[in-house]
Amino acid sequence: MKKNGLLEIIAANRTGDSLDEIMAKDKDYQDALTQQQIAFDRLDELGLTKEQKGAIDQAITANNHFGAVYGAVAYRFGMEDGIRVRMEMEEIMRMT
Repeated sequence: MKKNGLLEIIAANRTGDSLDEIMAKDKDYQDALTQQQIAFDRLDELGLTKEQKGAIDQAITANNHFGAVYGAVAYRFGMEDGIRVRMEMEEIMRMT
């Protein structure tokens, strides 16, 4: 996928503050955030060593990064599909 094209500009505009505003109102997201906090609180209660906490933090960070990259690629892929469908629909309408 082209890295500095129109889709990248749209994606950049639709993430960050715009996305944060939507997520603040989304019940599923808020529920997931609550569950995340419960899991982190449980980890804090385990009395792990600094080394163990560091290993867990690295695993969580790597997983979060993977999810973010996957989501960004999937978003762009979906946008490309949407644009392609729109273009094909316009072509069909011109043929009729």
